[in-house]
Amino acid sequence: MILSNQQPSRLSQSERLSRMRLARSTNVGPITFRKLLERFGTARAAIEQLPDIIANTKGVRKIVLASRDDTVAEIEQAQKCNAKPIIWGDPEYPALLARIEDAPPYFYAIGRLELLTRPSIGMVGARNASANGCGFARKISHTLCGAGYVVVSGMARGIDGAAHEAALQAPQIGNQNDDAAVGGTIAVLGGGVDVIYPREHRELYEKLCEQGCVISEMPPGLTPQARHFPRRNRIISGLSYGTVVIEAGRNSGSLITARFAAEQGRDVFAVPGSPTDPRAAGPNSLIRDGAILCDSADVILDSLRDVMQNTHLFEEFHQFNTEARNATTNADPSHYDDIMQSMARDAQDTGSKEPAEPIEIDMVSTELPPVDTPADPSDKILDLLSTTPLLIDDLIRASKLPANSISSVLTELELAGRVERHPGNRVSRIAK
Repeated sequence: MILSNQQPSRLSQSERLSRMRLARSTNVGPITFRKLLERFGTARAAIEQLPDIIANTKGVRKIVLASRDDTVAEIEQAQKCNAKPIIWGDPEYPALLARIEDAPPYFYAIGRLELLTRPSIGMVGARNASANGCGFARKISHTLCGAGYVVVSGMARGIDGAAHEAALQAPQIGNQNDDAAVGGTIAVLGGGVDVIYPREHRELYEKLCEQGCVISEMPPGLTPQARHFPRRNRIISGLSYGTVVIEAGRNSGSLITARFAAEQGRDVFAVPGSPTDPRAAGPNSLIRDGAILCDSADVILDSLRDVMQNTHLFEEFHQFNTEARNATTNADPSHYDDIMQSMARDAQDTGSKEPAEPIEIDMVSTELPPVDTPADPSDKILDLLSTTPLLIDDLIRASKLPANSISSVLTELELAGRVERHPGNRVSRIAK
């Protein structure tokens, strides 16, 4: 199922390079990039008009054009890890993502590029997710992929990892090189497309690169930082017809993704949980605010069938691949007001009130983020437990700890009044 059969023609190599240079220029964010293409038709024409743009913005936010050499060096680094730039206007650029106001001017992708044009659903949740939460995420992800949808997530610990793993194990129709093939999974990273974070997901990352698709708008080699993840979240929701939230605290980044989805006009699904579990606070609040209560994959599938019938989602895919427009027409200073406004909006970091920092090439590092300190076994077990009883066998599988260690820790936690045993060899966390 391809989203639209009206994809744009291939951009020329010179225009592709110009769009990448323009996108990496200081103070040219996604909104400004889009406005410049609307105004001048091509990135090449916009670059030619930069002196006039700088003069008419009165130096409030100076645009410094990314050099050709730096851009070529970035492309060469991407080639070393088999990453391909997907540029606004390319046939592979997802139509749904193109519809959001701050869609990335381009991003890098590794793996099955055909997944980018297939119907997708986002799935996010807590990093310290319970075993029950991860199990539910796997079940939904597996069902959605079996029904022909692509699951989009962020390759984080917990819910994200569970969703990706289940999607990779889901049955496929056809083969990977066949247009009839459906299902799959896309991971949207906060750092460079070649930077594995967290380190423990190296094996998952390798499977995603081979069987799924890994994408990032950041330059290759860029180590992820906290401010990158809200920007990443808008892409997860932008790629998707809807976003599912499974376990999330009140201040979770998953709620930022849900907010982006709502602002983008996409469905938000929330899996309810016990009011005594802090990880249920986010989804429960979303349901109270109007999100769709999700207790099975059928709820999502029913909604997606309705959305897929709305052809307006395929409209207004702008390729901005026209001839350069008359420069004298655009020389009127009054025509730059909207560009100045877009620059001001781009100056606000996505999901934050702090000013955005430009993505500089010298921020790139080939070093991976430091390894997290291993969690105490009792803390790890408490994280996996919720107020809903869980089979001890499932706890052993989820924790990857020896059975005798689990038994000892559970005894200690039970004596401390932290966990409760139930009939049928089940155990649950006692709400504080």
